[in-house]
Amino acid sequence: MSKQKEYINGGLADGIPNKFFSHEQLMKGMKVEREHTSNDKIAMEISRDHLTEDPEYYIKLEKMEKKKKKK
Repeated sequence: MSKQKEYINGGLADGIPNKFFSHEQLMKGMKVEREHTSNDKIAMEISRDHLTEDPEYYIKLEKMEKKKKKK
């Protein structure tokens, strides 16, 4: 298994290949993380770190944001 190239030092997903993450969630995460960077590789790495922490991170974030908009 080849290691995933890292663009930010540290992080929970260091060395974990993208194939271990939901493609749909990675794409959703990249879209969200582009708020913080215009670099797709960095956005992907941030997304991978969040998904390592919680595989439903972006699902939960989306629900929370929808709930907030309703108020």
